[in-house]
Amino acid sequence: MGRSFRDSLKVLEADIQHANSLAAEFRREYDGACLQMRMSYCPAAHFFLFLVQWTDCNLAGALGLLRILIYKVYADGTTTMSAHERKASIREFYAVIFPSLMQLHEGINEVEDKKQKAICIERYRRRDEDQKMVISEIDDNIEEECGICMEINGKVVLPTCSHAMCIKCYRDWRSRSQSCPFCRDSLKRVNSADLWIYTDNRDIVDMATVRKENLRRLFMYIDKLPTVIPETVFDVYDSHKLWSPWCSCCPACKSCKQLSSPRRLAIQSLIAPVRCCCSL
Repeated sequence: MGRSFRDSLKVLEADIQHANSLAAEFRREYDGACLQMRMSYCPAAHFFLFLVQWTDCNLAGALGLLRILIYKVYADGTTTMSAHERKASIREFYAVIFPSLMQLHEGINEVEDKKQKAICIERYRRRDEDQKMVISEIDDNIEEECGICMEINGKVVLPTCSHAMCIKCYRDWRSRSQSCPFCRDSLKRVNSADLWIYTDNRDIVDMATVRKENLRRLFMYIDKLPTVIPETVFDVYDSHKLWSPWCSCCPACKSCKQLSSPRRLAIQSLIAPVRCCCSL
């Protein structure tokens, strides 16, 4: 049996609080902003929530009655709450935002573990580093060279015999032969999708760079979410500005093309009769 609306709402609130605690650890470099979230109901939610009390809050989120507002908190304590917020659905929160924050947090823990391991290895190392470095550089150059053209290129590994060569030599050899150039093992059943890609240190990106890129992608995703439109604030009534903002002509004579600041015609009609702007 599924959870009730109230129980699922408590779980959602707890997940949002957890996401806020994770997001507070990650700030953008150039402005020091971090993301924060809060739950919000749409204006019509109070009239329709009684219809979804028998199910969890996912249905209310799918109907647009419940949404998550995302705002930024800067290093000086200022926020964009109620001024410039983005709205996300419950599905977007659980599918993208929350997992991204969890991944960023796990990445930081992994980086710290690697740093501690590196410190321990460096502290208790007793071998001659200079001699080892020279030997390792020679071995790396030998391993990176293609066995056919003797050039240092990206290599592929054959899945049948584990021999490696650069992709250019593989394609050239495969067009002329159906066997491995080193051991003559058959390659008739080997397709391009079966090849293994040989990776070296140049293809490995450190976790700090990955975390920075993931954080940038998360902020880009948030910036593409729809903006919350603030509630309309009625301007002070002005009898000389009575025409509709949605039409460039006078609401009385339908002919004048003069424009003025926006006003809601329906509200103005209740306050004072509509006058022709041509006579003003």
